[in-house]
This record gives sequence, C-alpha cells and structure tokens, in this order.
Amino acid sequence: MRMRWLIAGSVFVGAGWAWVALANPVGEPGQAGEPASLIRATLRADRAVVQAGRPVWVEFSVTNLTDQPVTLRVPGGTVKNTECGEIGLPLGHVFSGPQHSALSIQNVHGDRYDAQVMVPPPAPVAELQLAPRASLGTRVDVSRYYESLRRPGKYTLVWQPYDGIVSSAPLAVQILAERQAAILTEFGKITLRFYYEEAPNHVANFIQLAETKFYDNLTFHRVVPGGLIQGGDPRGDRRGVRPDGVRLKAEFSRIPFEFGTVGMARSPRDPDSASCQFFICLARQSAFDGNQTAFAYVIGDESFETLRRIAVVPTTSDDQPRQPVYIRAITLENVPVQEWGHEPTGPRPSKPTGSRPADVTHAGPSEDPATVIERRLEDLAADSADPTTQPADPFGEP
Repeated sequence: MRMRWLIAGSVFVGAGWAWVALANPVGEPGQAGEPASLIRATLRADRAVVQAGRPVWVEFSVTNLTDQPVTLRVPGGTVKNTECGEIGLPLGHVFSGPQHSALSIQNVHGDRYDAQVMVPPPAPVAELQLAPRASLGTRVDVSRYYESLRRPGKYTLVWQPYDGIVSSAPLAVQILAERQAAILTEFGKITLRFYYEEAPNHVANFIQLAETKFYDNLTFHRVVPGGLIQGGDPRGDRRGVRPDGVRLKAEFSRIPFEFGTVGMARSPRDPDSASCQFFICLARQSAFDGNQTAFAYVIGDESFETLRRIAVVPTTSDDQPRQPVYIRAITLENVPVQEWGHEPTGPRPSKPTGSRPADVTHAGPSEDPATVIERRLEDLAADSADPTTQPADPFGEP
C-alpha cells in the first residue's frame, strides 16, 4: 500500500521513493499539502485522430503550481542535477512509473496496456528543479513505446509520473486503420492513397463523401490532356458543392503537383472554397505548387493506365468529354498492414501520351500542354469578370 509523508513541505512516496519537494520549504511540517497542490501533470496530443502506422505525438509537461522552486526526483537511480545544454523534460521523468511506465492506456473494452513499454529510458536520471510557476515538457511519439498505439482502436491515456503521486486529466486518442480509395470507372480502376499529415481535413472530407456514396454515378466532367481530369460535381456544370454547403480551409503544403497528384478543386479567388470536386494531374503542374491542396496520390500501374485512357477521350472546346466518363463508385479499403505509413518515393510514371483535340488547350503545334495550363491559370487569376460569366478554371468554380 502506498504511503505518503508530508515533512516540512516535502512529499515522499513510500513505493519507489518518488520525491516532489519544495527547494526551500517554509512554514510548519505538513503545510505543503498533497502533490497535486505542488505540481500539475498535463497531456496534450497533436491530433486526436491518427492513422495507424503514423507517429502518435503526445506532449508531456509538468508545471510548478507554487511560488517557490520545486525539485522533482524519479523512483530509483536519480542523481543530482548537473549543468548540461539540454532543455526539456527528460524521458526518465516522462516514464517515471513502475517498470518505466507512466502512461495508463485503456481501450473502450476496458483492456489496459500500461506495462507495454518497449524502450526503457536511459538511467540514471537527473533530478529537476522547476522555477516558481514554471513549466517543462517534451513531445514523444508514444507509439514507439506502446505497441498497442500502433493498432486501430479508441484509447484513453492518463499520465501518472513520479510513481503516480500526480495524475493528468484523461486524453482520448483514436487510431484509425490507414485507408485507400478505389475509383471505379468504365476505363478501369484508379487507386488513391492519402496525405493524412499534410491535409487531414481534406482527407476526412473525401473519405466522408465516399462513405456516404456521394460520388457514385457522378462523372469526370472535365478532361484536359496533358493537364488534369476533374470530377465529383453533383450539378455537372462545374459549380456543384456538397449538399450541406461545407467549405474547406486550404491546407497548402510542399507536395509537388505531378502525374498522379490529387487535389481538391476550388475557386481561384478563394483558397478556402474547396468542397467536393477533385482533380488528378496528368502531368507536372508547377503552377499549382503551394497554391492548391494536395490530399492524395495515385498508386499502381493499373491506375496510371486508367488515367492514360481517360486522358485521350474526345472532348469539346471547353474540355467536357463528348461521352460521359462516369465515376461508377468510390470504395474504401484498408491499406495492407505492411504498407502502413509508406508514401511514394522515386520518379512518377511518365505523363500520358496520345492524341488530343487541337481545341482543348489552344496550344501551338510545339507548345507543351503543361505550359498552356499554367498560362491559362495566370489569365484566369488576372480576369476580373463577373464569376457567373467567367469560364470555369481548371479547378472548377464552386
């Protein structure tokens, strides 16, 4: 049974001798009170929902709640503090519970995973002295230490450092199986994987729409050979949006737009206007870099071959296929476990080849189609015409 003694402002714990003490105790013995009146332990997750195979970053911090310095010692092996250049809460203080496990982890079924620490922190651990009202913390990928947090599920985390003399508020973290989407068309299948870290809201939006079968039997209503294909418009006039009218805040990143990059269509005048229409690049589109949100990428030879087939369908002068290119369905499936967290490396396949109607991009005989697309984007951005009459840009005009 754990025992506590309050002696001249110090707090001792019998099991393991974790020590939280005022550096310069004042007042009568016992005046310091319970450990929770001296320090506060706090947990904060970078993301409440994380894809399996991705880091689960959690911030651990300790705050001195008093007007005096507080000394923190961990159970066993603590040495006096020495001068060093490191700043941050050491792992030895983070994992300062029994068997190096300060985290209590519990799933929705009540199963606990407290003892599954995989890499004990180095020892010995130096004591810390917190200045009055000061805080000290560090960020840890807890999936490195707890194998349970690599598996899909809903978990509640509680931090109980210094042998449990203080406890944080519960932190909820959900681990989702990494998913991929399959776009089924009459020309073949296109498989997409998502940029969860770079565009989490756009990914969640696309997955939600796919789960509710929003995209089923819509079309790729725009095909620009050497440029892009665009689909997911419920109205078919390039101005369709989600039924609930939700728009997405831009999540621009350094991801290059190249053959197979998938972005969400938006108005050229409003970076936060993306809704449901998406596009897939058929060639390098450097004008999009840093100006559009890339949320997915195409994988697999079959997928790129399907893109090549769609890229050469006959179109009208405004890039509309003469025969509908239907999205029969978009299905979702889990990425194989051995491929969790993997993103494409190396060069992408070459851009599609084949004939294209001369009136699609209005390019000269030797002009690169990608250059034409960039020029058309610049023209549209400079055009101040009424948006109801302005030609649709390559991203659609929601």
